[in-house]
Amino acid sequence: MKKVVKITVGIVLALVVILVGFFTLVPEVERDLINPFVPKEEVYVQINEEPIIDARRYEYTLIGYTEDGDKKEVTFSSTRVLKENAFLIVTAKRSYVEKWEEIQVEELPDRVKEQLNSD
Repeated sequence: MKKVVKITVGIVLALVVILVGFFTLVPEVERDLINPFVPKEEVYVQINEEPIIDARRYEYTLIGYTEDGDKKEVTFSSTRVLKENAFLIVTAKRSYVEKWEEIQVEELPDRVKEQLNSD
């Protein structure tokens, strides 16, 4: 019985060490990418900020809205400066951005149009 308890405690401690190491060493973006419990969502943004230039890439941090009108902040980068006031649909898993695509104002959901117009 004592042997089973010692093995169980050892396994639990090893799992704790692995999880702490994972959350300490793996960046948040990669954790969000591989986490199956973080759902993908589409966030609609408008290019209304200047990008930050970072190693020949242009990084944007923008406030956007989901189709339901929920406010979200997304950070993504591009190899070029994006058109001012352009609308994008960004596919993200929390902090990990899978892709972004420019869309026309007519393609925005009504709730998103209302939110973006009120900002």
